[in-house]
Amino acid sequence: MIPLLREIRPDPIVEVHPETAKKHGIEDGQWIYIESPRGRIKQRAKLYDGIDPKVITSEHGWWFPEIKDPGHGWEISNANILTDNAFETCDPNMGSTNVRVCLCNIFPCENE
Repeated sequence: MIPLLREIRPDPIVEVHPETAKKHGIEDGQWIYIESPRGRIKQRAKLYDGIDPKVITSEHGWWFPEIKDPGHGWEISNANILTDNAFETCDPNMGSTNVRVCLCNIFPCENE
């Protein structure tokens, strides 16, 4: 929501190892879907060889103040969509969901 920060980082970034990207037909800077059993979001791929090829890192907490609806497009790129919010899996002290790790699939967005 801070204009200077959005100027510096206009899109949500997901880091993907180059080998993993090649395996999934993903190019640097391309919009990709990240999908779990709970849902699907999209973020822009940044190829990064400093990450394990079996892991991706996506940015959380994204929403788009420029989208003029009540949710401001929070469901488009927010990594919380991918996690399980069932009470049984929440942190017993804070009630937060497990946002550190979840199994997912990645693939290029169509028409992006």
